[in-house]
Amino acid sequence: MHVVAPASSANLGPGFDSLGLALDLPFELVVGGPASEGFLAAEPTHPAAIAFVEAGGDPDAPLWWRSPVPPGRGLGFSGAARVAGACAAGESPHAAFRTAARLERHPDNAAASAFGGFVVAAGDEVVALAVPESLTVAVWWPSTSTSTDASRRQLPQEVPFGDAVFSTGRAALWVAALASGDLSVLRTATEDRLHQPTRVRRGTGTAEVLAAWRDDPRALGAWLSGSGPTVAALAASAADAEGLAELAPAVGRGSAEADAGRARTLGVARRGVHVVDA
Repeated sequence: MHVVAPASSANLGPGFDSLGLALDLPFELVVGGPASEGFLAAEPTHPAAIAFVEAGGDPDAPLWWRSPVPPGRGLGFSGAARVAGACAAGESPHAAFRTAARLERHPDNAAASAFGGFVVAAGDEVVALAVPESLTVAVWWPSTSTSTDASRRQLPQEVPFGDAVFSTGRAALWVAALASGDLSVLRTATEDRLHQPTRVRRGTGTAEVLAAWRDDPRALGAWLSGSGPTVAALAASAADAEGLAELAPAVGRGSAEADAGRARTLGVARRGVHVVDA
């Protein structure tokens, strides 16, 4: 069995643990062998292997994986791997989502990888909304990686009431923008006070690229992808996204600590996890 699940960008600014966007970067998992070219063996500690066994898969079955999704960059590597692993064990997309979300301990990445497109996830409930065909995502990440668990430990246990209201309203605005097609509000909808101020470190390139993209009229909105260090921006066209991607390396290199990083453009993955062949 050959299973494919898309990567994702989660939180999208204010939608902490609830909003996600599937990205056209695949995680592929094959059950059985021998391995095809470019595939690596999934060790028992690999997130795909853990989800496969958790979902009832044979722990002795050979698993092989490959993916251009960079791990530890806030692009949903583990979420995609876990959704693929659960699906490869025979679970439906919704069941695979539940298994992956339980292992991830948050549902947003898993929901995007399971269902594709733009998703709103709360507990076991997921609603997916259509994304206009022309929209393209620009992403930039430095050479450093981020531990999601370590990043979460840095977040405050309590937030001021005003900050909660600020981010709740903007998360709702994200959903309304996609539902109505009024994308002009996304620059406001991607603002956040819950987690980004803590996670965005100046001098590493992340804060600098995020600020530059937020000020650039070619970006409908920009945000820290997941726990970072990747920055993502939504553009109305592929040309606008390419322009943002071309701008990012010079901005990211602007600090003595930073490097040029890597920038690229991605489509929105409108299809979630699926079996390629069986």
